[in-house]
Amino acid sequence: MLMIQFSDVSFHYPHQDTIIRNLSFQIHSGEYLAIVGTNGIGKSTVAKLMNGLLQPTEGQVRFMDYCTSNDEELGMIREKVGMVFQNPENQIVASTVFEDVAFGLQNICLPSDEIFARVGETLEQVGMLEYIHADVDSLSGGQKQRIAIASILAVDPEVIIFDESTSMLDPEGKAQVLHLIKQLNQKGITIVTITHDMEELSEASRILVLDQGSIRYDGTPAKLFEEDYREIPGLAAPFIVNMRDVLSSKGIPLPRTIFCMEDLVDHLWKLH
Repeated sequence: MLMIQFSDVSFHYPHQDTIIRNLSFQIHSGEYLAIVGTNGIGKSTVAKLMNGLLQPTEGQVRFMDYCTSNDEELGMIREKVGMVFQNPENQIVASTVFEDVAFGLQNICLPSDEIFARVGETLEQVGMLEYIHADVDSLSGGQKQRIAIASILAVDPEVIIFDESTSMLDPEGKAQVLHLIKQLNQKGITIVTITHDMEELSEASRILVLDQGSIRYDGTPAKLFEEDYREIPGLAAPFIVNMRDVLSSKGIPLPRTIFCMEDLVDHLWKLH
């Protein structure tokens, strides 16, 4: 099922050069899409165009049969296409965990008993139920990001966009959030992640590389890190890919499709 469609989309901020030029692509239900590229290339702009936080200068962005440029449809689009930002502090609107997750449900006028039930179910889903009455300020960065995700999940989205959502977290918090994102995708939620961290790409089913406002690559992680990444300016390979290439240069026969730790360990074990 087609979820999000960009049709000849261009965008520029007032009095600035065009950031996105004639961008066309589709995202289908159940995909785990990672959008990468160098800093300032327009990744976050694309994310905000997806749920109408920004409007195209030219072209059209659609969620299913709804258009982001239609004000009457924008509220529904933002309910179904949730966004988790870089800094969880910017999404927290209440002092306690329960109040924060309940906020969006209150805005859509759900009855109190349903709000209580859904908040509990959502917090359990993100592994934060025991903190339901906690003060948000007492939580770690990773825990706050999970609460931000819970607030989005509570309103039953079909797509969740993660805009650099692990970049401010410590390694433990980052691992927690990435594991949760994988679980959500396995449960059928379409995932779009905007990242500059190449180490996060191993779980994605598809990668979109932006370069100079256009699509430079659209395909699987394995294909990208087989050879194609070398031809894209500013795109660094993950540590595992560099390790694969170093070992190959030392005469160890490794497939060029290896791009994650599990594959590397598996092939090295077989060679043992």
